[in-house]
Amino acid sequence: MDFFSQYLVLHVFSYPVNYESVKNWKNITISLPGYDIKEILDQITTLDIISVSVENIKKNNESEWFDHHDEPLKMHGDTHDIKLLVNENQSSRHIVQKFTEILNLDKIPIFKEETLPDQDWLQKTQTKFNIINISNKLRIVPPWKKVKEYNGLNIIINPGSGFGTGSHPTTRLCLRWIEENDIKNKSLIDYGSGSGILAIAATLYGAKMVMGAEIDEKAIKNAVQNCRFNNLDVPFMNLNKTIINEKFDILIANILSKTLIQLKPTFKSLATKKIILCGLLDRQVSTIIDTYSDFVNLKLKYNLKGWNLLEGEL
Repeated sequence: MDFFSQYLVLHVFSYPVNYESVKNWKNITISLPGYDIKEILDQITTLDIISVSVENIKKNNESEWFDHHDEPLKMHGDTHDIKLLVNENQSSRHIVQKFTEILNLDKIPIFKEETLPDQDWLQKTQTKFNIINISNKLRIVPPWKKVKEYNGLNIIINPGSGFGTGSHPTTRLCLRWIEENDIKNKSLIDYGSGSGILAIAATLYGAKMVMGAEIDEKAIKNAVQNCRFNNLDVPFMNLNKTIINEKFDILIANILSKTLIQLKPTFKSLATKKIILCGLLDRQVSTIIDTYSDFVNLKLKYNLKGWNLLEGEL
């Protein structure tokens, strides 16, 4: 699984998977010449699929997210296919029909399916996730990894439905901010908490009151589990059921730019001292700064591989 497909598995899709109960899987490959692949991927988050990857048609391999200059790649339907990984028992035509409806296409696109052989999917999945060094004093460790003595902080994260294993640049940027800034005895909300990794890190770095907020129930369960791995008890609010009325010294949100724009009024009501926004490509930074300019002066704090973290003082 390449970096791009891992990002989409953990950031976009949350279809529940029992790897031990599923014997066979299949790939559905969809051809969409003339379409912007990235725009399509932003729209298909409601499909019941396990993961999505993008395949370079000419090279016949999965595409990377960045080119050799660490710039985000442009992926077009003329050069790339979309591959959906699903349970073999699911109807390919039904999934592609849903795909067609979501994108409002005139007709069902050309697709093909390929059944994948029986294997130990749990073990295969675990081999994709290794210890991730964020800095020389901070690393992310899957719960099944045996670790040697380490002169730093281990955060144990079980990759699940929630985004945030530490592999994606935006998660790294947020963790860097938490590590490098004084958050001791400050209250903090991790909005769009995913795996809970940022809320966990903030707690371990001394924040006095930390809360996670999320709309995905499966991600919340994953976050609660990760807290237990780290011997912590952080509250995670389901935003579909709860209205948050508290105020926080710091709000941190690692979310896609469109959602950050929509959430501006909410963030304005929650944060009292600092707002940290991440999940932005280079081309999206100025739009977010302008959108938030009526109440906070956001400035570029960090950049990594085409992704950016903005910081604002209130």
